[in-house]
Amino acid sequence: MYAVLYSFIGLALLLVCFFSVKIVRDEVRRGYERTLIMREPRVSSDLSKKPPAYLPKVADGLENKPYRLRADENGFILPSAIHEKPDASIVFLGGSTTECHYMDEEARFPYLVGRTLEASLGKRINSYNTGCAGNNTLHCNLLLQGKVVPMHPRVAVLMECINDLTFLAVLGDYWSPSATRGIVQDKEYNIFKRWIIEHLIGHKLAAPVQNDEFAGARTRVVDIAPDKVSAQFRKNIELFVYICRQHGITPVLMTQFNRFTETLPPNLHDQMQPMYDQWGVSYEQYRASYNALNETTRTVARERGVLLIDLDRLVPKSKDHMYDVVHLNANGSRFVADTVAKALEPVLR
Repeated sequence: MYAVLYSFIGLALLLVCFFSVKIVRDEVRRGYERTLIMREPRVSSDLSKKPPAYLPKVADGLENKPYRLRADENGFILPSAIHEKPDASIVFLGGSTTECHYMDEEARFPYLVGRTLEASLGKRINSYNTGCAGNNTLHCNLLLQGKVVPMHPRVAVLMECINDLTFLAVLGDYWSPSATRGIVQDKEYNIFKRWIIEHLIGHKLAAPVQNDEFAGARTRVVDIAPDKVSAQFRKNIELFVYICRQHGITPVLMTQFNRFTETLPPNLHDQMQPMYDQWGVSYEQYRASYNALNETTRTVARERGVLLIDLDRLVPKSKDHMYDVVHLNANGSRFVADTVAKALEPVLR
């Protein structure tokens, strides 16, 4: 009697396994699941992180302590939606230089811009920070269409430069599949489904993401010619302007603040030179292309009639404002917030 029962149970389990495998196999055969990646701070997260090890324990205006970074249910860095019914909203898009992770929450310039404009205009202003370390202009345009446009903000502000340059120089174009910043990615399948895809269907999925997003490419630079990287960069800047205007949003472009002076200070030189050596480029080459991208932002703003906030020229290139080559300290953040708020006043008046 038990033998019959166990046989029946065994047969049932085999049938369940067979049909489960068949269902998954047939599902996958209809199309591999791929996604467009909208890189953003982790939704509804609360993270704390110390400054990276390559920085001194106490850099210029940077403390060796965990800095908190929280995001709301839509992936905006908190604090963001201060008012339930604001008179106007501003959204800032960019990479880590907009994210401003390594400073206290209420010291980040996107947040401060909102508070400064409230004081000067007497209006309720919400300022949203979509900054995410590593984002370039293509990521920003996906964020713009995916979650900013539906908000109907009054103003969208874009600041990018160094991430685009590094990505284009090392990987060649914005659509490289070899980095964690790639736009199109395979879905992360569970072990069971991955085995079926690879062994029963014969499709080799991409290897798991490595900690080094530029692994295998750090010993070479594809192309760092200023005219070539600028041409690709320009297309994304112009697309940003076009999308904003199509949806009744006022676009604002900002050049990126930096400390790329003719001669880097010794501490910054020691920090950056090993990277340039690995890539096979000189500091002078990298700086020329970086400056070319900022100049492209100026050109697009002029030709398209867009408000330009030229932070490259307005923010002093000193340790009093940045703790490394492009990242603000708290003092620099206050300076940028005041500068940006003053420039936006006529738009929001």
